[in-house]
Amino acid sequence: MASVFAASGIGFGAWAGNIPRLREAAGLDDASLGVVLFCVSLGAVLAMRLVGWLAGRVGTARACGISAACLALALPLPALAPDWPLLLASGLLLGLAHGGLDVSMNAHAAEVERAWGSAIMSSFHAGWSLGQLAGAASAALLARAGAGLSVTLAISAGAVACFGLAALGLREAPPVPVDRQRAAWPRRAMLGICAMAALSFAIEGGTADWCGVYLRTVLGAPAALASTALAAFAAAMVACRLCGDRLVHRLGSVRIVQAGAALTGVGLLGAILSPGAAAASASFALVGFGVANTIPVLFSAAGQKGAAGVAMMATAGYGAIMAAPPLIGFVANAAGLRAALLLLVAAAAAVALLARAAAPHRPVSPAAPNACSAPGAALRNR
Repeated sequence: MASVFAASGIGFGAWAGNIPRLREAAGLDDASLGVVLFCVSLGAVLAMRLVGWLAGRVGTARACGISAACLALALPLPALAPDWPLLLASGLLLGLAHGGLDVSMNAHAAEVERAWGSAIMSSFHAGWSLGQLAGAASAALLARAGAGLSVTLAISAGAVACFGLAALGLREAPPVPVDRQRAAWPRRAMLGICAMAALSFAIEGGTADWCGVYLRTVLGAPAALASTALAAFAAAMVACRLCGDRLVHRLGSVRIVQAGAALTGVGLLGAILSPGAAAASASFALVGFGVANTIPVLFSAAGQKGAAGVAMMATAGYGAIMAAPPLIGFVANAAGLRAALLLLVAAAAAVALLARAAAPHRPVSPAAPNACSAPGAALRNR
């Protein structure tokens, strides 16, 4: 299961790590780039509505495999787009594939977590962050080596396909009726979780999408160096998520969310005030530490409502991502990217205020084995 999360992370890391190069190759300003990112997020939101139907028909495991294959096919398309309409269309297809994999893999992971009887979602998301780190690092290395954008994304697509093959080995959970699998708008019991998901997804996605552009355009870093901000962000998330389940057991979900929001706000302010690329990358790493375990905690809370709860949360999260990129782009065009990043600082403050909604509805068994070291055992137990 962790390999499937890694496939999704590689795809996202390769895409986000190459956004500064795509911006320059296509001659986009911040507002135009925001429109492209809007199309990616729009595709992801539309996938929320489709993946429930697909999972209800073929199961979450097969839905993971189908979505991973689609992501591998869609990843190189933005680099191959010859004009503006096709660039937007390719972004939409990329978002559809990535969003479909995101919901299906988290729904399946929630089933595994329930069978395991202990918090293990952070372990799976550590696989995603490892994949994101690999995708971002490969983007930086290939850019430094002079590889073209289309070649870079094609190599990353091959890696996504290889890791996505792991979905063939997943054991299928009993199918959930189709009407319960479909994505739905948040119900009252899910409002707090969905609000935090929207804010957290906006912070994580906004940081990943714009940190490289920030280093490139505001701090004047070379194109190859701009990807290091995303790599630092992803590396911090990996480190924190590898011990995230242990931290959730020890501190509880609410404290994890509150502490993470505080670190996120400090990191974003540090990046805004940074005089150079090295200090900014270190600040974005602090943001990675802050956001690392918030979304896994929220997926665990939403997973208590079944796949429908995961779909509701993901719909809210991707809805926020759909609005955040163009909003950041338009504010950056009007007042500068430093001012635009203040929106994410405000979002972090709001997450801290809403943190109590992340409290689990049922206690997590402290006697269950620690999944940080054995996510594979969870799958065997599944």
